[in-house]
Amino acid sequence: MNILHLANWNSTNIGNGALIYGTQRLLEEDLSVKPTFVAEAWDDYTFKLKKFDESFVELVNQHDMLLVNGAVTMNAYRRSMHETGMRFNLPLELWKQIEKPIVFYGISYRCWPFQEYSNKDALKRAIEYAIANERIFFGVRNDGTKEWIARTLGIESERIYEVPDPGLFVPSEDNKYPELHLTRKNVLIAFNGEDAVHRFAGPFEKAIFRHARFLTSPARLDKIVGRLGLYKKERRRIIRELAFAVEAIAQEHDAQFVLVPHYLDDYGMIQEFIEIVQERIAHQRIVTTGLVSVPHTAYFYGRYAKADLAISMRVHSMSPSIGLGIPVIPLVSQGRMRNFLTNAGLSSLSVDVATEGFGTELVRRANELIANPSKCTDATRVSVARMRAQARDINMMVERIAGSV
Repeated sequence: MNILHLANWNSTNIGNGALIYGTQRLLEEDLSVKPTFVAEAWDDYTFKLKKFDESFVELVNQHDMLLVNGAVTMNAYRRSMHETGMRFNLPLELWKQIEKPIVFYGISYRCWPFQEYSNKDALKRAIEYAIANERIFFGVRNDGTKEWIARTLGIESERIYEVPDPGLFVPSEDNKYPELHLTRKNVLIAFNGEDAVHRFAGPFEKAIFRHARFLTSPARLDKIVGRLGLYKKERRRIIRELAFAVEAIAQEHDAQFVLVPHYLDDYGMIQEFIEIVQERIAHQRIVTTGLVSVPHTAYFYGRYAKADLAISMRVHSMSPSIGLGIPVIPLVSQGRMRNFLTNAGLSSLSVDVATEGFGTELVRRANELIANPSKCTDATRVSVARMRAQARDINMMVERIAGSV
């Protein structure tokens, strides 16, 4: 089975790699016919190096199936997607020329509360077409995407399937990591600096988004709120709490803290954190890694597999940690993380960064898990087994669709 895999193959956001290789691993394990994956770089289409046109249809028809995943598909920040309202921006009339099955596998959304979604009508038409077509499998990630579609577009359907986050099943590589200390406890910290204006918005900014979103374009509203700069105060509060927690954990344990940026946006928060945390801790206990591109995903997550604890603001620091069986404390700053943890039955693991003084709770959790990792891993092992069974059921549906042509 030759599968054309449309994904962000050229990305330096390693979360895309977790989705890509987690998906391939699941399909390789479950499909009765061994698949061969042919990479097609979705980001080349996003950045207009290629076009979604007849030549793309011809390419798909040369393979047995089109697999679409490995990127945030329904993205409020991609406002030029006029054909379908999502990054799979192939005009609908050309969808009809595709002779092979199309499988959307664990796709997700990126849209904050009170953020207006551009091209909403086009997205609604595309999803309605997909779920009405027997040759299309429309699978969304189990992070509240199905509920978001219902809430935003008014579409509720049994043919929108929830797929466990493929990042849970990312493969990891056994390698040498000089940043990991041989005798100290290694605590990974993944910041998240994306969408700062929305992620760290305070009550005043949220009120502006709520009441002014119909008065101007979403892009202009983001710029106006960004110029106010009030979100920076909330971001700095969160960083101060993290610095407090690191200092307290370092006092309790002989620990090394490894700052793990997943994408370029994270470096700003890392810089602020280094400015705030005690100089002695920064000088003696903190190291940072660099970015790697998608082909090096297994190497990147091999570092996670060897860690003693992950403190995760990013989705694809959280779910790979859960899948790899290491203790993790998700620092929740967005609904998608909260929804995933609820669906996984793991809400008790999280600490909400919107809570004043959350650093104290973070210290308590971290000290507990460093001393007794099983308090986390026993629960995550059960949850991962359940979601793996759900993924197997999903993959049987995918195989039936693939075999129908």
